Parts: sequence; C-alpha cells; structure tokens
Amino acid sequence: MSRARPARRDLLNGLGTGRWAGAFHLVAVTLPYAVAAVLAFAAAAWTYRPWRFGQALMAPGGDALAFGAWVQNVIETGWYENGERLAAPFMQNSHSYTVTDELVFFMVGKVMAPLTGGTGSAINWWVTLTFPTAAIAAVALARYLGVSRVASTLVGTAFAILPDHFIRGAGHFSLATTWVIPIGVLAAVSLVHPPRVTGRARVLFELGIVLGCVAVSLTNAYYGVFSGILVAAAGAGALWVHRSWRLLGLIAGRAAALAVPLVVAVGLDRRYLPSPLGYESFGITRNLSDAEFYGGKIAAMLLPASAHRVPFLQSIRLRYDQTFPQPAEGPALGLIAGVGFVALIGWAILNYWKPGRLADNPVLSTLAGLTWVALLAYVVGGLGTVWTIAFDGGGIRVWSRMHVFIALLALLAVAVTLDRIRLPWRVPVVGALLVVAAYDQTSPLYRPDPPAARAVMAEVSDVTERISALAGPDAAIYQYPEVTFPVQNRATAPASAYDGFLPYLYSDDLRWSYGGLQGDPTADWQVELAELPLERQLPLLQAAKYAGVLVDTIALSGSPDELAEVGTALPSPDVRSTSGRWQYFAFDEVAACQGTDGEAAEDLAVRPAILYGGAGLEMHGAALSGAGDGVLRLVTLRPEGWQEVTARFVVGSPTASLRIHFPDGTSQNVAPGTTDVAWTGTMGTEEAIRIELVAGSGDYTLTELDADVTTPASAEACLEAAAAQWD
Repeated sequence: MSRARPARRDLLNGLGTGRWAGAFHLVAVTLPYAVAAVLAFAAAAWTYRPWRFGQALMAPGGDALAFGAWVQNVIETGWYENGERLAAPFMQNSHSYTVTDELVFFMVGKVMAPLTGGTGSAINWWVTLTFPTAAIAAVALARYLGVSRVASTLVGTAFAILPDHFIRGAGHFSLATTWVIPIGVLAAVSLVHPPRVTGRARVLFELGIVLGCVAVSLTNAYYGVFSGILVAAAGAGALWVHRSWRLLGLIAGRAAALAVPLVVAVGLDRRYLPSPLGYESFGITRNLSDAEFYGGKIAAMLLPASAHRVPFLQSIRLRYDQTFPQPAEGPALGLIAGVGFVALIGWAILNYWKPGRLADNPVLSTLAGLTWVALLAYVVGGLGTVWTIAFDGGGIRVWSRMHVFIALLALLAVAVTLDRIRLPWRVPVVGALLVVAAYDQTSPLYRPDPPAARAVMAEVSDVTERISALAGPDAAIYQYPEVTFPVQNRATAPASAYDGFLPYLYSDDLRWSYGGLQGDPTADWQVELAELPLERQLPLLQAAKYAGVLVDTIALSGSPDELAEVGTALPSPDVRSTSGRWQYFAFDEVAACQGTDGEAAEDLAVRPAILYGGAGLEMHGAALSGAGDGVLRLVTLRPEGWQEVTARFVVGSPTASLRIHFPDGTSQNVAPGTTDVAWTGTMGTEEAIRIELVAGSGDYTLTELDADVTTPASAEACLEAAAAQWD
C-alpha cells in the first residue's frame, strides 16, 4: 500500500504535464462547478418544465401576477414602476410601494424577455436558471474557504435545491434569485479570512466584492439586509482578531455597497411619488408586529418541508403548522443542512471550553459565529424585533427568510467536515449525500401545472381579444369588483388577490382599471365609487369614457349580494369567457352626459373628494389613530375643486377632549366618547381638517372616513338619463 499511492500520484502528474496539462487543469478546476450546475439545472428543469408553458405564467395567481405585471411594465414602458395600461384612466405609479429588485427586473425584462419572446417565458426561464447559477455561486464560496472540489459539489447542489428555492420559484422570483446569497456570505467571511493575494489582484478582488454587494442589494432588500448583518458581525470579529484598523475601510465599503443602493432606490421613489399622495402604500403593508408574526422558530426549520415527497414526513410538517401558532413561511433546511446546523451549534458550544480547538479550526469557527448571528436574526423576538423598533418596521418583516443563509452556512460546515475523509473514500460519501439531498429536497409537489396555466392564458387571451374587437384598441375597461393593490380590501377567494392583473398580462392594447396603488387618489377613487349602487356606478363609468365593464364572477363568489346586483343591474354580457368566469358588458358608443355635464360626471367618477390621514395620524387598517394634534387631508384631483363637499368621520376619544377645525374657519368641540363629525363646504384641490388636543391623555381614533361630493343638478339629470339604458 505504501507504494501504490506514489504510483497513483506519478500517473496524475504525468497527465498534468505536456500539452494536456492546461486542459487537464481546466477540467479539474471547473468540474465541481459544472457538476453542481448540471445537477441543479436538472432538478429545476424536472420540476418546472418551462418549455411546456410557452408564454403562460407557470404560477398564474398570487404574488407572481404582481411581479409579472411589473416585468410587462418594463417591456412596454421601459421600467417596472410605470404601467401605462394599468390604473386607467390614469396610469400605474409604483413609486409609493418601494421595491428594490432593480437588477432582477432589468435582467428579466430587458434581457430575458427579448430572448424568450415575452413576459411569461422570461420569468419561467429566469426562475429555472437561478438554480444552476446558485449552485455555481455556492461552489465558488466553498472553494474560497478551502473546501475540496468534491465536497464543494455537495454545497453547490444542496444549496441550489433547497425547498425554499422551489417555493419562491412559484411566486417571488426575486427571492428565487438565490445566487446572490453566497456573494453576501463571501463579503462577510472574506473579512475574517482575507484572500491570499496582494497588489492589483487584491484590488480587483475588493472591487468584485463591492460590485457583488451592489448586486445583492438590488436583487432583493431581504438579502441585502441579511448580508449586511453578517458583514457587520464578521467585521466586528475581524477587528477583534486582527486588531487592524485598516479593516474599517473594507467593512465600510461593503456596508456602503449593501446599503447605498437601497437608500438610493427608496430616495428615488420618494422623489417620484404620485402627487398629491394620500399615504404611502409601503406604510400600510408593514406592521411592527409582523417581525414576530413572521419570525422563525428553530423547530420549524429542522422539520421536513411542507411539500416533502414522503407523505409521512409531509404530515409531520403539516401537523406542526396546523397545531402551533405563527408558522411563518414554512422554513425548512433539508436533512443535510439540518444535521449540519445542529452539529455546528453543538460543536461551537462544546469547544467553547476549549479555545484552542476553535483556533485550530478557523473556518468552522467563523461559520459557527455567523450561524449564531444569523440565528439571532431568524428567531422570533431576536434582531428582527430590534430592527423593527429601531427603524419603525424598516421594510423587513419576514425574518424567517434568514433560514436560507443558515442553510448555506450549515452546508459549508458539512463540507469542511467531509474533507477530513481521505480520498478516495470521500467521493462515494459525497455521492451518497447528493442522492440524499436530491431525494429529500426535491418533490413532484413543487411542480406547477402546465395545462392549467395554459388554460388560464387561453381563456383570458380569448376574452381580451374579443373585447378589443368590440371596443377597439386603447379602450379603457373597468374591472369589477374593485380590488385594491397591494393589499386587497375584500375577500376574493377562490380568486387570488392579484387576479386583476390577468387581463393586462394577456392582452396587447387595452387599458385596465386595476393596478393603481393604495394611497394614490388615481387609484382610490374606485373605492369611493364602490360605495354607490352598481346602477349608479355604470353611468359615471360611461361618462369617464370607459368602453365597458369586465366582471370577474369568481372574485364575487364570496359576495353573493354583489353578484346578484350584477345580474339585476346589467343585461346579458356581450362577451363571456369559456368557463363563464369573465363577463364583459359594453357601454353605448354615445354617452348620455356630454359637454360640461359630461366633464362633471367624469370628475365625479374618477376625481372625487377623498379623506386621508396627515401629520400626527397613523393608519391601522381602516382606522386612523392619534395621540396629539393631527391633520386630516381632504384631497381631489379635480383642478378647480368642488363647490359642495361633505366630509364625515367618527371620533372615538375615551379620555381626550378635542377641537376640530374645518377649512372654512369653523370648529367643533369633541368630548370624550364617540362623536359623529360632519362638515359641508367648498374645497380646492386640498383642504386640511385640523384636530387639536384640548385636554386628556390624547389617544383617539378616527373611523368611517367618508367624503361626498354634491352632484351638480344638470349633471344629475343626464346621469339619470344614462341610467335608464340599464333598466
């Protein structure tokens, strides 16, 4: 045996010399990347089968529709934050709902879409390709840390096919872009374990890290913040160990590369907010309690995935989610990463009493330290709660998503441990673990349904084509019932909250009323209009130059009274979809309200008066709350305002005495208790109703906010005439 090994080395050395040396070295270097990428792509292709969907979105419901609409905005208008065919008769302005996934939208909308021919195929293929790219990035991280080529293959493959990756592929495709996570971890570990290069090579390395951090930040805000936490922790550790103040520059550079893009993106959104803005949609979708509601639990990420291929293991997870509160988003590390996590935590605890052992295993020590930090961010009541309190929510609520970082750190620890197995025995062990990872982490239950997705596309495309033939190109279509975005104002099940995007995604030239953002008067007018009976809404919509109304009967199935009202107020549909879900009712070509009366009727529909909370008031669902002086804003998009508007709201003030100051200079005193407040007067484009705290603790709420415009008499007459056509 003592002679066999030198002979084997001589053979390998012989293959590595001569004209084949370069090729042999290249194959050896690239083999772990290639193997991991091929295995990850095979798993993704087997799961998603993107070639079977064509231009149909493989997830034709839920959040995937919102992301799909933003990609279509990129294709049609140049960028995702402006949708010219949404929120008709205005346009969608998404700046009030900050999404910092600029890199993803650029790559999918500007690169993938031209290559694949459309929105659906671009998204489907992007999601599929995130698997091999994640594998390659994870292998590169493992190799940087000195992991062998064989063991790094396991890291790349197992990380790429984590259960969470498959789940994200069906919805949040920016979260599916997990290849940026190893970059974020590399930015952290390279502070403790700097590269063994100097001079120009070191400068290029640092430049690459900075650019990589920018890519992380502009892919998803969650990944940017989570990477920043690890960089801060590793930076503190590096300063403690190396005692070199030069590290401050490296730490600051990486922190800036992660933070500045987010700050710039948020700043640009503030710069281009729709004006006048009622309140920011971002504020109504993030509650402080979300940090703990969506925080993670250790048991949750160690359990099998909810879509595990083994029914018994799946039942364990489902029983847990149904029994225990706040299951978050079902985090699951997978068997290998789960074992690695437990072992790494245990190793760190046991070796706490043997500092020399920690020093002898610097890579494992770093992974253990970062895992503890990541765990503090992941768990309920940890860093996520601190972040939320410090930054008033800070835009991050689902802290359980940190489990993907924990999984990567655990897989790296597994690989470092595997390298203690001598060759050639390491190869079959890693091979066996790859089989375990593939069996444990993939599942046919992650597969989307191509026939169902294509059926949705076919039905909606057929309806929109027939509507276009009747109404003509560029016609505006009102979508009924009104559903707010991004937080729905009504139950729509079994339709998803964002199904209103389907007609936009599967049409070419029609404009749609859905898609405006809450807080923007160009969208909120629909909520005001919905307070009227349907027979009153119809003539107003016709005056607003809508060609007709598209009714989603499935979205109305939970509101039988409204569905019955459709049957009473509207005649037989001009277009009916194959399943009967979508029904289109065309208006007469000539509106009953013309001239000045027509303009007034149009403004009544799409430019009403709306009450918003202003300074000193916070929104909580449908209520506003205050603890001191506050302002109610009365806003309209009508340039000349309205001659007569009535603003109403209910003040609940258990101990506070208030004085309400109205725009015309009058006021009303409000004693503790519940008080109905109403004011009628003339308004310009914006008026302020000021709330003054007179006495008491100051806590009060405002509910049932409403503003009604008195219809001019001549416009009322023509609207009544227009309503007659529906009798």
